Amino acid sequence: MKKVIGIVSEGPTDYLVLKAVIDKITGEENRYLSLQPEPDMLGRYGNGWKGVWRWCKETESIGMLMREIQPNIDAIVIQMDGDVVRKEKEVHCLCGTTSCDDKGRVFPLYCEKIAERKCPVELPCKVHEESVPAKMEHGKAILESELANEDMSHIAIVIPCDSTDTWVVAAYDEMDAVETFDDPWDKIIAKGKYYHGIRIRGNKKNTNTYRLFSGKVADCWEKVTDKCRSAVILEQEIRRILM
Repeated sequence: MKKVIGIVSEGPTDYLVLKAVIDKITGEENRYLSLQPEPDMLGRYGNGWKGVWRWCKETESIGMLMREIQPNIDAIVIQMDGDVVRKEKEVHCLCGTTSCDDKGRVFPLYCEKIAERKCPVELPCKVHEESVPAKMEHGKAILESELANEDMSHIAIVIPCDSTDTWVVAAYDEMDAVETFDDPWDKIIAKGKYYHGIRIRGNKKNTNTYRLFSGKVADCWEKVTDKCRSAVILEQEIRRILM
């Protein structure tokens, strides 16, 4: 019987990659629901990493959600890219080096100081290392802090570093230490008009292109896990919650 898997991701291209990879890991076609972002991309929580963080914070009971949706959801996979830890001030709001009157009182995503450019957070953060494991751990901790009251036995969190684009590069290219590359989409995949014979239209990601990419990532999953610790963790988590 097919498993029903809810996916909370930064965007539709991440959703495609995760679907393909999870099917590869489980060895069967599963049924998927995009819980976040919503199909029109203008839903309650918004798009991107902020939407993922808001979903984790504001969803009242994930366990109840899994039971109420028909058919019932068997597992939920939550994805947020590691580049968030590298470049977004909000995720370092509660770090020890940050001194702010609103610290701990205002949820970082709702703080007006960011928009007003008055946020005292300094990057790179002096508390957190810039290593790949450190970025993954910090990103996971941010989301887990919002899920403290949830049963995590059927919930997996994955923090691809620097992004799911890194898994694409790992599948196609013979490069070492790919998880240490910043902005693989801009600097590698979309650097030219074509990437391994696939037309890159402008500098924007699109689902048609990523349907091709996601298939390649799944087909070369062993190669991706050889190069990407974040991919290994995803596989471990999928086996834990589904197999």
